[in-house]
Amino acid sequence: MIRYARYIVMLFFLAGLLACSTARDQVATNRETEELPREKVSEQEQLESTAMLIDGIQQKLLGNLSRAASLFNDATLKDPHNDAAWFELSKVHARSGNLANAYKYANNASKIDPGNQEYHLLIADIYILKDKMSKAVGVYEQLARDNPENIELHKTLISAYLHNDQYDEAISVIDHIQTITGFSREVSIQKLRILVSQEKFNEAIKEAEKMIGFYPEEMLFYELLGDMYLETGQNEKAKNTFMQMLEVDPDSHMARLLLADYYHQQDEPEKAYEQLVVAFRNPALEIEGKGRILFSYMYWSEEDPQYLHQALKLSELLIETHHNDPEAFLIRGDLLQKNDQIEEARDMYLKGAGLDPSGLTVWQQILSIDLQLGDYDKMRAHSDMALEYFFEQPILFLFNGLANMQLKDYESAASSLEYGLMIAVEDEDLQQDFLTMLGDTYYYLDAHEESDRYYEKALEKNPDNATALNNYSYHLALRKERLDEARSMSERSLEIDPGNAAFLDTFGWIKYQMKDYEAAKKWISKALEASEKPSAAILEHYGDVLYQLGQKEKALRYWKKAKEEGNGSEFLDKKIEDQTLYE
Repeated sequence: MIRYARYIVMLFFLAGLLACSTARDQVATNRETEELPREKVSEQEQLESTAMLIDGIQQKLLGNLSRAASLFNDATLKDPHNDAAWFELSKVHARSGNLANAYKYANNASKIDPGNQEYHLLIADIYILKDKMSKAVGVYEQLARDNPENIELHKTLISAYLHNDQYDEAISVIDHIQTITGFSREVSIQKLRILVSQEKFNEAIKEAEKMIGFYPEEMLFYELLGDMYLETGQNEKAKNTFMQMLEVDPDSHMARLLLADYYHQQDEPEKAYEQLVVAFRNPALEIEGKGRILFSYMYWSEEDPQYLHQALKLSELLIETHHNDPEAFLIRGDLLQKNDQIEEARDMYLKGAGLDPSGLTVWQQILSIDLQLGDYDKMRAHSDMALEYFFEQPILFLFNGLANMQLKDYESAASSLEYGLMIAVEDEDLQQDFLTMLGDTYYYLDAHEESDRYYEKALEKNPDNATALNNYSYHLALRKERLDEARSMSERSLEIDPGNAAFLDTFGWIKYQMKDYEAAKKWISKALEASEKPSAAILEHYGDVLYQLGQKEKALRYWKKAKEEGNGSEFLDKKIEDQTLYE
């Protein structure tokens, strides 16, 4: 990156000036341009002017800009030849954004003392603020001509040229500096980058080769030279340059990365991987850089699975080298999850969270995997752990409540869900989830009035909440209550999500409770077809329907299938044993 030297410093300074938004209103010292009087003022007047200047500087340091401006103005009135007062007055006006007056007053200062560089530099700064870069460049050029040995002034001129897209002129100044100082690492790098930006690669290559001659142990120069060889299609020279880096510094991880990149571009992934193995064993290569490489491999694996296999191996080295850094475990967890090794991924996330438990996203990943695996014991344990650090996060109470509900600890589920609902004040969607799950939980606690109340609250917030519509209607069907209302809600849930197996089963079960067994068979059959792996409830329901239709042997087969899945009704074992329907 091109360094803009004094130009950047100046902008930083003036940004601070312009930040004082009230200064424009406070500074009331606008004056018409006037010829500076030729006659000298008395010694007393000079002393009084100097005292005003000093007081003004003190007021400026205290932040009293209006008072400072007034004192500087009075100092110039008392002694119009007080160049320092004009200079300070100009800076106050620049700070207030009054660039016209700032320029006039800086110009007065430079007329009184033409040899003061600071006055001319202030004029150049004001030109820049007025978006008159060419005029600023003119000032810098004159200063450089007047001070041919002043390196800092010439560096400032380089920055101005670069900002004004005058690249050839900038290189000329660099060459001038090198006639004074000899070969300079900093300005040579700047020259090299200018040449590259102009796509003058042959000249840039010569400059880089010269730099390596002066600094044979400086890795950056080899890197730049190798990159330019690649840019110009000189691939073998690029490779040899990177190999030279290893000769100079056998432990250079940058050389390994550059070689890996070279081999990747040459479509030699195994050779690239070999270089990365060495680089990943080097602790000097920071984990952020290694992480970026691994995520590139993850992206490439979409086209070629070989990259994911290599990334997984590299992630083992990542942990080996950075075993105290939680990020190493999280990165490997992401790769394992990408490879469908979700239990192993969860183990990595847990190790990462053990090293640094402050990442909410990591806990959510862990709990999401618990849910995906249906591992409710661990979901409860992990959500309890997460809540030790994030007791104000409602999503964790939702996971905890769900885990307790699935483990049939309904009292604990209700407690978690009630608290989560209370703190989920800014998330309408999350509130609906809590209300729906509370409806489920209170149903299992046989608190049907409470259950209905929560379902109805969920539907007040969103009448098209398909899950609330389904669960409410299903529990009404199980209770054999308000079946017409249950059917309407179930129909609406199916309009919203017509292929949902659980919703199809609910509608079929409502038909069953209404003794319309043929319709019940039709809809529960659809639920079976829509299920990748039918639940015990759907299988048992289908058996019940078949029994009611006189297909008792077939009903028994479905009851047995339900038992194999587990979590059937309290009557399932007795149905199978007696080969009879119980409700």
